[in-house]
Amino acid sequence: MTSVVDHARLAFTAVERLEQVSGPRDLIETFRSCLDPFGFSVVLITGLPDPPADPTPFFLINSWPSGWHERYIDKDFYRDDPVAEAGRTHIDPFAWSEAPVDLERQPRARQVMSEAASVGMRDGFVVPIVTSRSVQACVSVAGDIPELSPDVRRMIHLVGMYAHARAMRLHASQKSLARRLLSDREREVLRWTAAGKTAWETSCILGISERTVTYHVTTTARRLEAVSRTHAVARAIALGEISIG
Repeated sequence: MTSVVDHARLAFTAVERLEQVSGPRDLIETFRSCLDPFGFSVVLITGLPDPPADPTPFFLINSWPSGWHERYIDKDFYRDDPVAEAGRTHIDPFAWSEAPVDLERQPRARQVMSEAASVGMRDGFVVPIVTSRSVQACVSVAGDIPELSPDVRRMIHLVGMYAHARAMRLHASQKSLARRLLSDREREVLRWTAAGKTAWETSCILGISERTVTYHVTTTARRLEAVSRTHAVARAIALGEISIG
């Protein structure tokens, strides 16, 4: 039987291994290999914007099963995902099976979880990351029949927080190579757009007119060669113009 000391040793070994990774793919494989003995095969590190925002631009690390990402986005499952909802509102870590299900607000919640189970994600564990910005983040790991004992939860909590920090550092190093294309105001407007705010809501937050917000979004999209607001957000994140954490 694995003891508390053994779990602590495993956690610190995982942290040491994560410190050595050189890129996102390496981070995914290292993180997964650390969790594999406990039945976790999938890892996701992401920001959690409020619906109806598209979560895709906020993904830092993602090893979802083949085809699941496309179906998840195509069916707009994010809007009804009880795990994502809990991740946006919880501070303490939780198992997927512990996420509250409100069928009035999220009528397809059980469908989302059932389809996730069908691709090998029957249950999981989420470490919420409270950021200083407008968008909450999380580390989510999943498997078919993962171990969720108290010691394993504590280990994932520790390693998950470090994995998120490492992912952010890797992202920041990529950002430093990008040439700044947008003004401070344009980036500010785009950050609130990424958080799912409308032009009117953004105007209230920033104390400027709705027309000015729309102008900034339009010029930003043109400068980033984007075809929509969502595409502009994705391009801005990829180019390091705005942060997701």
